[in-house]
Amino acid sequence: MEVKKERGKIVTILLFLLALCITGCSPKSQVIKEDEETVLKRRVQEYWSYRIKGEWEKSYPFESPEFRKNISIIPYVNQNTRSIVKWEGFDVLEIWVSGDEGHVKVKRIYRYIIPQTPNAVFQRVAEETWIKKDGKWYFFSST
Repeated sequence: MEVKKERGKIVTILLFLLALCITGCSPKSQVIKEDEETVLKRRVQEYWSYRIKGEWEKSYPFESPEFRKNISIIPYVNQNTRSIVKWEGFDVLEIWVSGDEGHVKVKRIYRYIIPQTPNAVFQRVAEETWIKKDGKWYFFSST
């Protein structure tokens, strides 16, 4: 009887060690570092998605720190909410990065909320400048 208990303990310990070895000895998952263009593209897409939805409180943190120093969130939200431009869509066409500065060609799709053009949809390709500060990309507005 005593031998069976000892065997049981030994088997339990061996199973525990086997499980420990399997999990501890398995290859570590590799961390794949994204290139700057991919990171910037994701930021641009998030920014424009918020603007299209009219979620100005969520797009505001994407504005550059310098911009946010001069314009607080309340005037930003009010100005964008009252704008006659309604953003309908966007398409990131091209991205290139040089150091801490990124350039993005974006096709912006929009309409004016005025009686003269109730159903007209417009589009324009614009080149945006984005800057990298403290490891994060921000939309750079010259105004």
